[in-house]
Amino acid sequence: MYKLLNRTDFINMENIREDLEYYIKKYNFDGIELIKFNESDNTSVKEYIKGYHMRFFPSWFELYTGNISALYEELKDKKYFKSLCGGEKSKEELIDYYKKELEIAKELEVEYVVFHACNSKVTESLTYNFKYSDKEILDGVISLINEVFDNEKYNFKLLFENLWWTGLKLLNKEEVEYLFSKIKYKNIGLMLDTGHMINSNYYLKSSKEAVEYIKRNIDNLGEYKNYIYGMHLNYSLSGEYVRKSIEENRDKKIDIEDLMKRIYIHINSIDYHDPFEDEGIVNIIKSLPIKYLVYESIAKSDEELEDKILRQDRVLKKFKIF
Repeated sequence: MYKLLNRTDFINMENIREDLEYYIKKYNFDGIELIKFNESDNTSVKEYIKGYHMRFFPSWFELYTGNISALYEELKDKKYFKSLCGGEKSKEELIDYYKKELEIAKELEVEYVVFHACNSKVTESLTYNFKYSDKEILDGVISLINEVFDNEKYNFKLLFENLWWTGLKLLNKEEVEYLFSKIKYKNIGLMLDTGHMINSNYYLKSSKEAVEYIKRNIDNLGEYKNYIYGMHLNYSLSGEYVRKSIEENRDKKIDIEDLMKRIYIHINSIDYHDPFEDEGIVNIIKSLPIKYLVYESIAKSDEELEDKILRQDRVLKKFKIF
């Protein structure tokens, strides 16, 4: 099992090797999972990059299906389209973006890539009134992946990650079976995000309840739990915040300009990526064929990141996971 750290490419390129070597050597990571937001060339440190997290555009589905009028209806201005949807005019922009990402992943010689099999309109993140069903989004994911991935060009694993919005939640066997049966790319599996799974139930009140919830959902996957090759290990318990958001916004006219100013604060209040410090997570890890265990934390400073790494290490080292 690899112990990996999720990192973005916001790091100054002049310092990226120094940064990666610091964390890898001090905390005994085997490498990183990279998520890119800029066009910097990371090949100089590719020996440290085990996985590549494809960019997530949360409202991609309506751009992909050509329902541009629905995007204007919600967002009012196309200035938001690119960051939320992956393009401004057509699905070809989104497809081209992902094809470029896969070429980068190939050049970096990564072992796996991660894709968020999910969609949410930005106002839905407040109201949880979702316009589309899980199946509709999964059908969109299937179509997009089949357009972008090529069995002849790539051989890295494609790991589908769960979220708490419409799409893949990893709550039952049927959704995974449906997805896998229609994806043409052969080397596929799952990336279980523990925080995202907890977010799927906003009535959970403790880490003990969260651990039991994750266990039940894994059991519900049946034989498909054997495809969980990766884990984004983190913890969020934000049900009280979510219930309040739904109550305040479900019947309210939402000002999109105001929402966009605070959207990242809102999402981080739901999915805040703390370490998973309940020892019950250890048996879950041991029960799965995980090859890539990724520390995925949100931190505002190096000091906060190191504190979160130390807290997660404390739990896993106690039970000799690493």
